[in-house]
Amino acid sequence: MVKLAPALPKEYDDNGLESNTRHLLEVYPSQKYLPIVALVRTKEITQNEHFERVPKIELVHVEIAVDGDDQDAVRELIKQLHDARVQHIKQPLDLPDTDEPPVLAQPLELTASSGEYYVRLIDQEGSKFSIELRAPSGALVLTRSALPREDYGELVPGDYQVAQLGGEIGQLATLLVQEFEQGFTQDDDVVDAEVLDEDADTTRETSQEA
Repeated sequence: MVKLAPALPKEYDDNGLESNTRHLLEVYPSQKYLPIVALVRTKEITQNEHFERVPKIELVHVEIAVDGDDQDAVRELIKQLHDARVQHIKQPLDLPDTDEPPVLAQPLELTASSGEYYVRLIDQEGSKFSIELRAPSGALVLTRSALPREDYGELVPGDYQVAQLGGEIGQLATLLVQEFEQGFTQDDDVVDAEVLDEDADTTRETSQEA
C-alpha cells in the first residue's frame, strides 16, 4: 500500500499542472488523457492496523506533456517501464486512450447551488444554439441566441460550470461573466439579478442587493 499526499507542489517552477490549466480545461469536453512526468519523495512512513509500514509520498515536481511528440514519448516510456516491471505476466500495457475514442463529457446534474456561475446550452433550429449565463442562485443574467454551432465545435446541450468549459465555448462563457460583472462595483453584493438584452439599451433588474 502507498499513500499520496494530496497537495501539489506550491512553487510555480515545480508545478507544471498549475502553469498549464488552460490545457486541462480544453480537454474536459473530449475527456482526452494527458501524460505527465513527476518526481516524488517519501514524505513519511506510517503503520496501519495490520502493522504494515505504509509509505506516504508527495509530488515535488510535476510537468504535463502538451506537445504531440512529448506525449508520444511519455506514453512509450510508460509502456516500457510497465512491461519491464510485470515481465508480461499480463498482456503488454494498452493505454486507455489508444484504441477506444474518449467518452464526451456529459452535462452536469445540478442539484444544488455550487457557488459558481454556470451556463445552459440550448439547441436551436438551423444548426444554431443559444447560451444562457446563470448566477449561482439559478437566476438568468445574460443570454446569447442564434450562435452558429460550427464556430464552437461539438456541443452537448445542458448545464455546465463556466470553469469546466474549454475552447471557444469556454472563452464565450468567460466573456459573458466578465460582461455581467463589469456592471457592478466591487462593493456591490448582488444576490440575485437578471439582465435582458435589447436593441439599444441593456436593462438590469436587480431583485436583491445588500
